[in-house]
Amino acid sequence: MPVSSIGEGGRESAHTGSELHDASGSASVAHGCHCLEFDSWWNEGKTRRFVYIRYNIAEGAFQMAIDEDSNLYHVPVAYGAKTGEAVTVWDLHVGAELDILGRITTLQRCSQTTAQWNKYWADRLVTIRERLVEELRKYETRKTEPWLTFQKASVHSGSVDLRLLMGQVAGLGAQLAEYRPRLAAQLSLPKEMYDIEVMPKQSSKELEEVKP
Repeated sequence: MPVSSIGEGGRESAHTGSELHDASGSASVAHGCHCLEFDSWWNEGKTRRFVYIRYNIAEGAFQMAIDEDSNLYHVPVAYGAKTGEAVTVWDLHVGAELDILGRITTLQRCSQTTAQWNKYWADRLVTIRERLVEELRKYETRKTEPWLTFQKASVHSGSVDLRLLMGQVAGLGAQLAEYRPRLAAQLSLPKEMYDIEVMPKQSSKELEEVKP
């Protein structure tokens, strides 16, 4: 039973074998990470229920295990608690609020590999964002909108909001395109990020094509 939960005082009371990943390099993690894993909880009356959530990147679906429950739940879609929209791989990070099986829960902790995945893509996006800001200073005197450079400070591993960073890069790139369209195209979102996000749709399409 692949249940992982966090005990009182922040200690992990149980682990899955897949959570004990080796500390491989960030680049290999980015291309070799197959699942994002998180611990969370919610309250049922006065009882706190701990939950382990795994997101399969290729399938775009969740698996969820709840303490004191022998079932492993397969959840095809979860929603952003604030947006109500279906979440994908780039929406998942420590601190994200999800509506999953009708329960609102915040992702509290993540596995080591998930944290490395989050850091790898965050570092790439921040580098692009900073270059865009630097280039825009050469052409624009007006102050950049605060949200385009906002980054929430957090000490928790795996807590960078990648979706926000993607929006910042896209927004800054659109501004730079008014002056340097070719450079803006070079400083766009990494193509791999799009490819990774559409993997579930591609997998579904391939399955449909092989059906008799």
